[in-house]
Amino acid sequence: MLLLLFLFSLALGAAPLSEEPDFKLQRGGCRPFWYSFNGRCYKYISTPVNWLSAELHCVSQRANLVSIHSLAEQNFVRSLIRNFDPSERPAWIGLHDVHSRGGRWSDGTAVNFRFWLPGEPNNQKGREHCVHMNWGSLKRWNDIPCGNGYAFVCATRICY
Repeated sequence: MLLLLFLFSLALGAAPLSEEPDFKLQRGGCRPFWYSFNGRCYKYISTPVNWLSAELHCVSQRANLVSIHSLAEQNFVRSLIRNFDPSERPAWIGLHDVHSRGGRWSDGTAVNFRFWLPGEPNNQKGREHCVHMNWGSLKRWNDIPCGNGYAFVCATRICY
């Protein structure tokens, strides 16, 4: 019994498995079910849909698929997904046209940060024009056909 208690106390003091910091989700100035980070509001939708349907859903919410502009924002979005999906399955982000134009965010902002899985983007079979995150064991970005179904994250500016 003492051995069991000792092992349990060691487990409590162990470092978390994830290297990324966990963020405490806060609503800030966001609508219900949206969470605030650095002046924007984010919402995770677990229903798997294709990239265009995901973007249209976000637009119906006065938002776009998330654009990610820093490692801190990448870690926040990953933490948001992890909060609702502990297995951290892949989710659409707003990056597309990565092969013909170097990439564009669906919200029109500049592509100034990248978090690709090594070897990506590779445009396998010439059909991979959209991007999802949380791919592979490293949980990084991957280009993928736009017709595949994934969960997604919407983002918008905070409007007070």
